[in-house]
Amino acid sequence: MPGFQIRARAPSGAAHLPRIDRDPDVLASVREDAAHFPGGHAAGMVAPATEAEVAAVLRTASAVLPIGAQSSLTGGATPMGEVVLRTSHLNRIGGAGDDWVRVEAGVTLTELDAVLERSGRYYPPAPTFTGASVGGIVSTNAAGAATFKYGTTRDWITALTVVLPPGDVIDVTRGAVLAHPDGYFDLELTGGVVRVPVPRYRMPALPKLSAGYFAAPGMDLIDLFVGAEGTLGVVTEATLRVLPSRPAICLAFVPFREPGNALRFVRRLRDEAQATWRRGDPNGIDARRARWPSRRSMTSAAHGRHRPSTRRWFASAVCWMRSASSTWSRSRCRAIARAPRNYSP
Repeated sequence: MPGFQIRARAPSGAAHLPRIDRDPDVLASVREDAAHFPGGHAAGMVAPATEAEVAAVLRTASAVLPIGAQSSLTGGATPMGEVVLRTSHLNRIGGAGDDWVRVEAGVTLTELDAVLERSGRYYPPAPTFTGASVGGIVSTNAAGAATFKYGTTRDWITALTVVLPPGDVIDVTRGAVLAHPDGYFDLELTGGVVRVPVPRYRMPALPKLSAGYFAAPGMDLIDLFVGAEGTLGVVTEATLRVLPSRPAICLAFVPFREPGNALRFVRRLRDEAQATWRRGDPNGIDARRARWPSRRSMTSAAHGRHRPSTRRWFASAVCWMRSASSTWSRSRCRAIARAPRNYSP
């Protein structure tokens, strides 16, 4: 029976503080993320390899910024005087089943996919940058090209291990700890019970949302940490749902003479895909992404072949297929690509 309380435990591993590196050249390598926000500076850099080492850092340093690959485009992984905690040494892949895998925060999506590929499994909501770490995608609720079909990282997390600022550790399983009807959680820590209120603002109903702490009546505690950017604790491990079999993929670029027709085609393709999912139709169009690429991206893709007098507008579709070699798969991909240029439903 779900409750609103959770009891923390002591961290596992040898309890000692790892070396905090203060070398200027080392600190220069972590002073900005992919947003290149100016003014980044760090008091030190540390790379713990165990829960206990993470806990020791949190107990010792006055301000800590956990980072993964620093691929964030928001400046959220840019230090402003904190000790930077790199998760790169938390890089082990643990247990796994047909539809789940347990990984530490420093495992990159490239490493995860390589392991899953060997057994024919797949993690679909990965962001575009596959060098991102698992801890990073959890902390930012990352999403990617497959968000239209599969949702964001949040939808694929079933359990988290989090080291809290006092050094206590909680193991959160989805569905086990839900907010009290009055809107709070109780965390039983070594120093006593800490009451954590659920934010009172209302979240917009959007399929892709990463702004602010998640908030909803009766929400799951796990969702408070997903997308929190490491401000509530350091995620050290996560259990992710995975697809038990890898789909084949078809990518089609469809040209149109008018932008309005391209947009209508994208809408129709999305509607068809959603109808396929509702019906469970094995022969329907199963698009994970249908979009109208920007003019700049398409101009770049066609660099050297673009003629101003023959302007084209494009829609793109990425579709799952039952088999890369099946006749149905090849014919369906060709059918999408041969959509009329003046498509008007």
